[in-house]
Formats: sequence, C-alpha cells, structure tokens
Amino acid sequence: MASLLTKFRFSYYFVILILSLVILPAGCGDITDGVGGIVISPSPAIIGVNQTQFFTALGRDASGKLIAISPTWSVSGNIGSITSSGLFTAGAVDATGSVIATADSLSGSAAVTVTTTGWLGGIVSDSNGTLVSGIRVYLKEIPTYGDGTDSAGKYLISYIPPGTYEADIDASAHGNTEAASAEVTIVIGQTTTQNFVLSTPTTTVPPTTTL
Repeated sequence: MASLLTKFRFSYYFVILILSLVILPAGCGDITDGVGGIVISPSPAIIGVNQTQFFTALGRDASGKLIAISPTWSVSGNIGSITSSGLFTAGAVDATGSVIATADSLSGSAAVTVTTTGWLGGIVSDSNGTLVSGIRVYLKEIPTYGDGTDSAGKYLISYIPPGTYEADIDASAHGNTEAASAEVTIVIGQTTTQNFVLSTPTTTVPPTTTL
C-alpha cells in the first residue's frame, strides 16, 4: 500500500512539473514576439548637399506596438553615407535614394532627396487677415520661378538656387491692391518662409478750394 502511495505521489508531482514547463512560458511577460516591421524617421527626407541628418528607427511587434531596436543602417542610391548610429551625410550632387534600417531579417526604408536647391513658401492675406487665393508670388531676378496661392492662401516655389532674392507679388488679379515685396534668402535643402499682406492704396483727397 505504501509503495502504491509513493508511486501516486511521484506521478502527481511529475505531471505538475510538466504542466509548469508548458504553461509558464506562455504567460511570461518577458517573452516578445520579435520585430514585425520597422519605422524610420524622418521619412521622407530632403537634405542639402554635404549636410547631415540623424535618422532613428523603431520596431513594430506583432501587436503593432513600437519597440526599441538596434538596426544595421545602409543606403541605396548615390545619396551619401550613414554611420552605425544613424548619422547620414549627404553627397555633393543632386540625387535620390533611400536610407535603410535592418533588424531580425526585416527592413524599413525612408526616401531621401539630396538637393543643391531650396524652397520659398508662405501665405498671402489681405489687411483684414483673410487668406487670398489666385495671387502669384515670384522672384524678381528670375520671374519664371513663381507659384500662385491656393484656396488657403498658400504658395510654394521649388528648386530655387541658393542666394538672396526679391520676392514680389503680382496683385493685379486682386483688384485695387498694392503689390508687396520682400528680400528672401534661399538656403540649400531648406524652406524659407515669407508671408505677404496685401494693402489697399491710400486715396489722396485734393484740398477744398474756396472761390
């Protein structure tokens, strides 16, 4: 009888041990499912020639939660180089390509444009603060570089060679308003912001003459 009881106890504890080994890993919060995708920032990126940009990467697990990773960095296209910490240095010519982060046999990429030019953008409003559409903003030195404002009063002139220019407004399409202008400096790989306010010309009333 004692021998039978001993065998029963041994079998009982053996079953408990096996169940513990099976159930414990499934409920352990320290076990992760690995990386299910990689998100890179910034993306996309526009970078001036010979300038630097630091990129970061996060993994996305099976549940969609962002997690920290230590990716391997690389580039595609003749855009420049990147260090193991994600510091990108642009090349010396206009180019397009990608910055790539790889971890757990998965990769994520960010489109990169390396440029020798810059941008000019902003909004145009009237003296009442109303945003004005249909107004053309252009560079006086190179009038072909220009853009008309949209319904939100916004304009954007792209791919401008770096330098200092006079930005003018063609206000003829807006009725009786005075043109506005401003000196702007265009920097490689950056957008210069210049807003304009249209003003109504002051009407001069001639003095009254007493006869």
